[in-house]
Amino acid sequence: MKTLITTAILLLSVFISGYAQKADQPIEVLMIGTSHGYGKKPVEQFDSIINKAYAFRPDAVFGEWLSGADYDAIPDYWNKANVERRLAYLKSRPYADTKNADKLIRHSYELLREHPNFHQVRMKLARALYLKRDFGNAAYQLYRLDRARPAFGDEEKAAYLTILGVPDSLYRNRTNEYHNILFPLIDKLGQDKILPMDSQRHDVAWSAAWGKTDSLIHTWEKGLDSNSVDGKRYMALTKRTNELEQASNKASSAGNATAYFNSPDGDEYLNIMNFYGARRMFGAAGFPEAAMNEMLRQWQFRNDDMAHNVVNRARAAGAKRVVVGVGANHRKMMVDILRTIPGVTVHEFNSYDGK
Repeated sequence: MKTLITTAILLLSVFISGYAQKADQPIEVLMIGTSHGYGKKPVEQFDSIINKAYAFRPDAVFGEWLSGADYDAIPDYWNKANVERRLAYLKSRPYADTKNADKLIRHSYELLREHPNFHQVRMKLARALYLKRDFGNAAYQLYRLDRARPAFGDEEKAAYLTILGVPDSLYRNRTNEYHNILFPLIDKLGQDKILPMDSQRHDVAWSAAWGKTDSLIHTWEKGLDSNSVDGKRYMALTKRTNELEQASNKASSAGNATAYFNSPDGDEYLNIMNFYGARRMFGAAGFPEAAMNEMLRQWQFRNDDMAHNVVNRARAAGAKRVVVGVGANHRKMMVDILRTIPGVTVHEFNSYDGK
């Protein structure tokens, strides 16, 4: 009996020690602020972005996706109705789903690692992932099918229609960062999954705070005297915004939008444009400071969640180096939050030297 108790204590101590090590595991993050739309005929230099991220040799890649559990936990958010319509469409297809989706997913990944051209296996995997609300990984599989689809024969075309529906019903955005940067990066790395880190649990409160601030800002602008001290401050802010916008347009035309979005000027421009100048007009008579603070507080909540999701999920997966691709307006705030988390080292994309 004494031996059994001693053995149990030893096993428990090993388990606790292993858990503690995993919880404190050092993480290195390469942060890439991206555009959600590079245009139908992009001139962006995607290969240089992909190659730089590849040189980081990440164990995992994160994207701005909800996990299935997080999606299910949210009664409503800005995109919920659209997603539910797509799920309903998928379920309406004349295809009989397996009763053991987890087994199908595991087996499909195993098969595709050996036989990447088993397109119908990939179709069934994409469907199963989507129905489990693993939207990021479903999108990656749909991306792979999208690349292969021009060479499909009649049998594969018919199978796609039956299993997934009309092409472009679930995968139509070929201008975003996933199609052009993150999914090709995953391919180049020889990986086959993207990890989710988005959070939408504050979206209803965020939307209400944004709507209130938007209305109050427009009302304040209408009553602003351009000849007053506050009016001249606002004109100076508008001038600075126009300068930053011109720089952004110039960078985009030169194929360097991502570099701009990962620069201090890009951070400043996006902060002004997305948050009505944020706190830059505080102190102006009648400016809705309380509403602005509440809007920014709600935005902070989401970015706090996203940064901690990256760290917690990377550690749970045993990943020590991760690439995070995120809409550029999140970039600076997430970098700042990540740098407050013990054991986390953040590399910003523009300054990363490839080591």
